[in-house]
Amino acid sequence: MREFVRLMRCSTFGASAIVIVISLTCAPAEERNKWTTVDWLRQLNYTHELHNVTTDDGYQLQLQRLPQVGARPVLLVHGLLSSSVGWLCLGPDRSLAFQLHQRKYDVWLANLRGMSPYGRHHIELTDVMSEFWRYSFHEHGAYDLPAIIDHIVALQAREKHDDVANEEEQKAKQSLAAHRVLLIGHSQAFNAFLVLCALHPRFNQHIQLIQALAPLARLHHQVRFDHTHVRDIMKFVKKRQKANKYELFPPGELKRMCRKKKELCEYYTKNLVGSAQSNKKLLDIFNYDHLLQGGSAKELRHLQQIWKSGDFIAYDYGPIENMQVYHGVEALSYNLSQISVPIILYFGETDAIATPQGVHDIYAHMLSTVQSVRRIAATKFNHFDFLLSSEVKTLVNDKLIELMEKFLEGNLPYVIE
Repeated sequence: MREFVRLMRCSTFGASAIVIVISLTCAPAEERNKWTTVDWLRQLNYTHELHNVTTDDGYQLQLQRLPQVGARPVLLVHGLLSSSVGWLCLGPDRSLAFQLHQRKYDVWLANLRGMSPYGRHHIELTDVMSEFWRYSFHEHGAYDLPAIIDHIVALQAREKHDDVANEEEQKAKQSLAAHRVLLIGHSQAFNAFLVLCALHPRFNQHIQLIQALAPLARLHHQVRFDHTHVRDIMKFVKKRQKANKYELFPPGELKRMCRKKKELCEYYTKNLVGSAQSNKKLLDIFNYDHLLQGGSAKELRHLQQIWKSGDFIAYDYGPIENMQVYHGVEALSYNLSQISVPIILYFGETDAIATPQGVHDIYAHMLSTVQSVRRIAATKFNHFDFLLSSEVKTLVNDKLIELMEKFLEGNLPYVIE
């Protein structure tokens, strides 16, 4: 992997609770809703680093790190039409990235291609070119995650080298570095993980555990919306393409759309995402400029293909182009038997896309690797509640950290809910 040499450490005046409280109190909610990931970290005076990596196909991605040198690295990966700000936007008391850092984990925030502003660069293309947006979760898993995880593992090895004097101990610790990435992903991030380990089996040795929040996979007969809703989505996609608007939702676009057509926005959110824990806050996710954004037409078409066929396969270009891309008339079928990383799955009762049925279907197809399936303990809990519920700390984050630490201790109970 090619990597940018530049590593930027952002020095701060300290991340004391007093400074953080003052920062949040002084910034009105409307202003905070416009913050990017780095804005959040800077405004809270949180020590962080910016790392730049380049994928094998030329996309230049920025990662944010909340460093705890020598600690276990945890990589947080955002989902469909989302961004890394989702791991921060409820602040230090409730957002997962802050909780993990406070518990002395070395926290990394992934930014996949297409996400603004940290996944918008390429060595040859610009984001106003149609070629830039020709990706789906396949490219996230085939190119983005390998570049990101290789960078983390390599940096860990270098930092351990600096700390270890004994040569034999150094080699032993370096060999263990590949096993120390703890992965947490939301939504479509699970698809990218499956692609990663199916196409690049070596990453089974780099990832110690994945915890998948509201994971997607096959979708066929497992979602709560119908053909009408899917047809409406694809009509919107075609309309954007005809207007040469390759990015589906520029930052702030969904916010503006929902302010103009609140009832329509509410209708589609309930049907496509599910009833929220608090339906009074159903549309809160649209208040954030940088939370729901980006997305390519190919990304949604790929999900449509899986929803229609029920097969977890690569993007189907049609027989002629498939021959050129996959050297066969059919799209590539991912070999999930290659995957050996331990998995914990989480689902919400009223999630319309990562339904309880859909998550249990993942379990049924991956019996040898799924260690636990957990239901969020709330009568209503939808796809976005995993990021924005007012009770996300107690319902999701605390449980996730507890199970992760039990797994690391070798004491994770085998529970299927």
